[in-house]
Amino acid sequence: MSHVLAAGVFAAGLCSGVEADQSLNRVMVVVNEGVITEADLAREISLAEMELRSAGQPLPPRDVLASGVLEELIVDTLLLEVAARSSILADDREVAYALMTIARQNRLTPPQLRAAIAGAGVAIEDYETDLRKQLTIRKLIERQIRRQIGVSEQEIDDYLAQNPQEEKPDSLELDLAHILLKLPSDASPADVSDAGIRLEEIRQEIVNGLAFAEAAKRYSDGNKASEGGMLGVRTTGQLPKLFLDAVEDVPAGGLSPIFKSANGWHLLKVFGRKSQQEMVVLQQEVRHILIRASALLPDRQLRVRLERIRKRIVAGEDFGAVARLQSEDANTRALGGNLGWLSPGELPGEFQQVLDPLAVNEVSPVFQTAAGWHIAQITGEREKDVGNTLRRRQAERIINGRKTEEAFEQWVQSLREEAFIRYRVKPGD
Repeated sequence: MSHVLAAGVFAAGLCSGVEADQSLNRVMVVVNEGVITEADLAREISLAEMELRSAGQPLPPRDVLASGVLEELIVDTLLLEVAARSSILADDREVAYALMTIARQNRLTPPQLRAAIAGAGVAIEDYETDLRKQLTIRKLIERQIRRQIGVSEQEIDDYLAQNPQEEKPDSLELDLAHILLKLPSDASPADVSDAGIRLEEIRQEIVNGLAFAEAAKRYSDGNKASEGGMLGVRTTGQLPKLFLDAVEDVPAGGLSPIFKSANGWHLLKVFGRKSQQEMVVLQQEVRHILIRASALLPDRQLRVRLERIRKRIVAGEDFGAVARLQSEDANTRALGGNLGWLSPGELPGEFQQVLDPLAVNEVSPVFQTAAGWHIAQITGEREKDVGNTLRRRQAERIINGRKTEEAFEQWVQSLREEAFIRYRVKPGD
């Protein structure tokens, strides 16, 4: 059941593989009305070997691997029968999204992924068929088992009491952005002073509403300037003491004082602080208006329509009132487009990139995501400790996973007991 209950889509390794010999059509096992052939087993063994190689794990002896894979195939066949009776099947859109996710996990484009699969000796049709099977089984488990599993607050409390977290050295992580005004090696005292005054002026612009990312792009000499000065998440061991001292008492969302090093003047913004005991992040309250993609209208017309809506809001119309009338997001339209308070990472990357340079209450340009065309607005920012919430969510996932696994094992056992299973050929015969 290992691959069936995996949290993410399985990503088969792409280093090597053996194409299943299509001539191997002997029936190995009869399972109710279905059969498992030698070709089926060879194909699954090939995929299993790729997964193990990709994970850097040693391959077990061939007969041991074949025996384990055959047992998984029997279970999969029983589960797919139940899924078919319940009209559960992963559709083409879900398979395409899973392939895109696998490509991203392997740092490949979708065409590169397909080429790598072919290069590993596996037909893309076989790969997609197996992927569809696993996605279908996951949907079945979600409906038949996972939705029926409950985790009480008391169970979470008991788990946290039995598994206390111990703070470790260097466990503090800081999500930082940086502006640097460089000083030449022969800078005069007047040059040093002028640069410090200039950075103090830039800091005040940010305090007055200029987005830090925009300020970094305009003014910073740092190597991350084009990315809005984002340094990303760093542990204390990855940061110079000068930086740690500057942000020691700075809360999430706050700015450090300006400070000087040998190569220039610096300014830092703290987007989040995280340790095993706390995780303080800068949350943003966001609202948006969505015009969904349409097969009847070209993207150009949809964009023009949203540009007109944006002009009305910039001219003074209330964003929320317009969203209630115009937005096609059924989940947020009645709320004036409000997406709520969001922590870093909760929005799709293309959405977050548009928000990063915005000041509070500024209306974004029109932009596109997979959902359609949007305009968005940040209506507030706040510092929030989400550490306890995350710990409880993690505990809930672990408890839920254990309960689901136990229920799954019992269910599969009952399916096997009720099924007609006859071995015709054992692996290796």
